[in-house]
Amino acid sequence: MRGKRFPFLGTRQDNKRRTSQIAIGFLTVWIVGMMIFPSLAEDKKRIEYDNLRQLLLEGNLELKQANDSYESNKKNYQDLMEQMQDEQAYMKFLAEKYEDTEEEATYRSNAAILGAQVTRLSKQLEAMNRQTKKLSVEENTDSYTMAAQSVMNSYNQMALNVTVSEKRVQAAEASYEAMKKKHSAGAATAAQVSEAADRLISQRNLLSAYQQQSSQLRFQLLSMLGLPDDGTVTIGTLPEPDLTAVDAVDYEADKQKAVNNDSSVQNVRHSRAGTTSEIHRKAAQEVEAVGNAEAEFLAIYQELQTAKVQYLAAVDAHDSACMSYESLQLKKQAGMLSQTEYLEGEAEYLQNLADYGEASMNLIAAMESYRWAVKGTEETR
Repeated sequence: MRGKRFPFLGTRQDNKRRTSQIAIGFLTVWIVGMMIFPSLAEDKKRIEYDNLRQLLLEGNLELKQANDSYESNKKNYQDLMEQMQDEQAYMKFLAEKYEDTEEEATYRSNAAILGAQVTRLSKQLEAMNRQTKKLSVEENTDSYTMAAQSVMNSYNQMALNVTVSEKRVQAAEASYEAMKKKHSAGAATAAQVSEAADRLISQRNLLSAYQQQSSQLRFQLLSMLGLPDDGTVTIGTLPEPDLTAVDAVDYEADKQKAVNNDSSVQNVRHSRAGTTSEIHRKAAQEVEAVGNAEAEFLAIYQELQTAKVQYLAAVDAHDSACMSYESLQLKKQAGMLSQTEYLEGEAEYLQNLADYGEASMNLIAAMESYRWAVKGTEETR
C-alpha cells in the first residue's frame, strides 16, 4: 500500500521516507533540546507550527488588546525586517571572507534563507503602505501568524545547519588529532598539521555563526509569541509538506480570489467616481491593479511549483544518501574506516538530511505563501 504523504513511492521507499522523517525530526528536536538549553523542565511549553495562531492570540499583547494602530503595526514589521537584513548582511560578509573555501556555499545558502524572509516582509510593508484602513483583529492575527510561520521555518532550517556543523567540527577535531599523531611518528609534516588546525578553526567559526543565527531566530519567535527565552520553551519541528494539497491547487479559481482580495484592487473598486472622466480613470486604474495582482499571484504560484520540483529532487537524492549511509555503517563494522573517515561520512549524511529538510520546509513556506495570497494576506497585511 502506498504512503499518504508520498503516493508516488512504493512500499520500500515509504519505509525509507518514514525513517528519514524520524531522523530529521530527531535532528531538530535534539538541537533545540540539547544545544540551545541544557536542562529540560517538566513544565516546559512546546511551540507547534499548527498552534502559532493560538499562541499569538494568547501571548502577543498587541493582538490581545486588539487596539494596535496602523503605524505601530508597520513599525513591528519594519523592526523585524531590519533585524533579518542585518543577519543576512553578516552571512554575506562571512561568505566573502571565506570566498573560495567550502564554507562559502554554506554561508551563501544561509544568507539566502534569511533573504527570502526579508523579501516576504518587504512585500508586506509595501502593501501596508498602500493601505488606509486600520487592521481588524482578524487581519492582524493573519499578518502575525504569517510572520511567525516564516521565522519558525527559518529557525528549524538553522537548527539543522547547527547539527551538521557540529558533526563537521567533530570530524575536523578527529582529523587534527590524527594528524598530530602522524607528525609525532614522522608520517606527516608540520604544514599538514597546520592545515588540519586551520580546517578545525574554520569549522568552529562556522558552527559559532550558525549557533548565533539560531539563537537570534529563536529569540525573535519567542518575542512574537510573548514567551520567555529562558529555557522553559521548546520549539517543535514543521510538519511534512502535503503534496496532495499542492497538487490540488486550482490556479484559475484561486487567482480570482486573490485578485478580489488584493488591497490595491479593493481600494480602486471602493473608490468613488462621479464624473465621466473619474469613471474612465477608475476603470483604467482597476485594469492596472488587476493586472498587477494577477502578475504577483502568478509569481507566487510559480514559486510553489519550483519548490515542489526541488522537494521531489531532494527526496530522490536522499534515497541515494540512505543507501550510502548503510554502506558507511557496514564499513565501520568491518573496521574499514578510521574515526575521521566515519565522522566525515556521518557529516555528509547529516548534510543530506539538512538539504532534504530545507527543501521540505521551503515547500511548506511556498504553500503557506500561496494560501495567504489567496486570502489576501501575502501582500495586503
